[in-house]
Amino acid sequence: MPNTAVDYLHVVAAVIRDATGNILLAQRPANKHQGGKWEFPGGKVESGETPQQALSREVHEELGISVEDAAPLIKVRYVYPERAVLLDVWEVTAFSGEAHGREGQPVAWFHVDQLSALEFPPANAPIVNAARLPAHCLITPEPQDSTKFLQQLVQRLQAGVRLIVFRAKTLDAAGYVALAHEVIRLGHSFGATIMLNSPPEMLVQADGLHLTSRQLFTESAASIRDTLLPGQWLSASCHSVAELQQVAMLGADFAFLSPVLPTLSHPGEEHLGWEVFAAMVDQVNIPVYALGGMDAHHVSTARHYGGQGIAAIRRLWDV
Repeated sequence: MPNTAVDYLHVVAAVIRDATGNILLAQRPANKHQGGKWEFPGGKVESGETPQQALSREVHEELGISVEDAAPLIKVRYVYPERAVLLDVWEVTAFSGEAHGREGQPVAWFHVDQLSALEFPPANAPIVNAARLPAHCLITPEPQDSTKFLQQLVQRLQAGVRLIVFRAKTLDAAGYVALAHEVIRLGHSFGATIMLNSPPEMLVQADGLHLTSRQLFTESAASIRDTLLPGQWLSASCHSVAELQQVAMLGADFAFLSPVLPTLSHPGEEHLGWEVFAAMVDQVNIPVYALGGMDAHHVSTARHYGGQGIAAIRRLWDV
């Protein structure tokens, strides 16, 4: 949980994407704090500036380009021995001009898959995750017919879904594993990330493990990160600040927070609303997807309130 008594230096940072999705990074001078490491361009918010104004100014001063379209991505609070920083991160998807290091700093474009192999300042780890994650996450409904399920999955992959949590609680262990292998095979053929939700066994081919909120405080939860292979993601479902904080403590890469809006599956159930969602997300330094009553049209709203994007079952499956 962020320490509100700490005097954080407010800094803006930009995840700048070109037309192909590559991300622009700058390398810090060797004689500066965290020197030699790669970073997302940006700088200090000056007195009287809004974060957007600071973003535009810093990006132009450092890279010689003009920001034309940007949206909030994530906020990260981090306390170094030397200073405490609040990184206010924006995703820049449209700009004019040709990016270059106006201050003599090396700059380079990287494919998103290369980011995990680069060395960043410690505070940048959640930004790297947010940059690598898409704005939509599909949680699969219970498969009633495996053939039809896989056919529908292919349609969703063809439509551009690139993050999928495979959930099949009604299958026995053998059935789950068999179908999971097919889901992973199909997903990888489209370049999608496939997370397994509470599997009977963790498959090495999967891209990560998703925990239910009930699993967060179990005896095995503290060591769950160590059971995964290097590069596999860890995520979890949450309904409270305490659960979000537990997810962060476990070293998870991202989380779902629900229910944000009323849902058809749980009519009359109390929901968080966007203001409460934002306040809860602000307590942790990890990407958080809004879940519950979501569809693709809610992505910009989720981003506005501090979320990574939206996660959904039927509203991303039955479209």
